Amino acid sequence: MNIKRIFLPLLTLGLLAAFVVSACAPAVRAVPASSNNVPQAAANPLKVVRQYYEALQAKDLDKAMTFAADDIIVTDTTGYYYGKEEVKAAIQRGWNAGQAIEESDFKVNGTRVTSCYKYYENGTLLDQSCNNVTHVRNGKIVFDGLQSLESLFVVQQFYSALNAKDVDTAMSWVAPDAVFANPTGKYEGQAEIRASLESQTKDGITFELSKFHMIASRVIYSYRVMQGNQLLDSGTDGLDIVKNGLIVFDGTERTEQK
Repeated sequence: MNIKRIFLPLLTLGLLAAFVVSACAPAVRAVPASSNNVPQAAANPLKVVRQYYEALQAKDLDKAMTFAADDIIVTDTTGYYYGKEEVKAAIQRGWNAGQAIEESDFKVNGTRVTSCYKYYENGTLLDQSCNNVTHVRNGKIVFDGLQSLESLFVVQQFYSALNAKDVDTAMSWVAPDAVFANPTGKYEGQAEIRASLESQTKDGITFELSKFHMIASRVIYSYRVMQGNQLLDSGTDGLDIVKNGLIVFDGTERTEQK
C-alpha cells in the first residue's frame, strides 16, 4: 500500500482559505485506513465537534484530544498536522503565541459538520469565515480544517481504505450518485461502484498516488495501478471530484470528458 499524504507549507488561515494546492514533491507519510474511519450511526458528530471546541475554548487540551482519532488530521493557522501529538503541539504553540479560534454556526450532514470561525491573535481579529469542516468517524474527529483542503483528505482516505481491501470504509467516502470511470468501464451509483471495487480488491489491485494538485473540489494527481509487482496502468491526469465531503467522480481528466 503506497497511498501518500502531503505536508503543506506554513500558511495563515487567510491564505489557506483561498489555497490551491500544487504539491509536486514526493509525499512523506501514508494515511492508514483504520477503525477510526468506520462510521457508526450511534455516534453524534455534532455533539462530538461541539465538545471538542468547548474543551479547546477552555484550554483543556487533554480533554479535547479525547474527541480526536489517533490519526486525526488538522489544518490550522500554521499548517497541516497529522496525529494527536502533532496536533497537540501545534495547538499549544498557537496558545503560547496568543492565538485563539472561536467556532459557531455548527451544521451537521451525516458524519460531516461545517462551522464558522473567528481567528484572533493577542485579542485582535485577523480572519473570519464559514468554510471550516470537521469529519467524525466512530465517535472521533478524523479531520478538522478548511474546506479548501477537505477534498485531498477525502481522496486519500478513500484510496487508503481501498488499498487495505476495506471496501466498506472506501464506500463511505463515495456519494450515492457517484460516477467512476476506468479502463474496465463506467460505473454509476453505489451498487455498481461497490461491485467494481470488490472485484479490484479480489484481483489484488492497488493504487499509488502522488503529485497532487487541488483546484476547488477537483483533486488531480499522478497514479500507478499495480497488481502485485506488475504495473497495469499509469498517468498524470488522475481526477477525483469531491462535493460535501464525498467523491462524486473518480477517473481521469480524459474519462471525465466522455
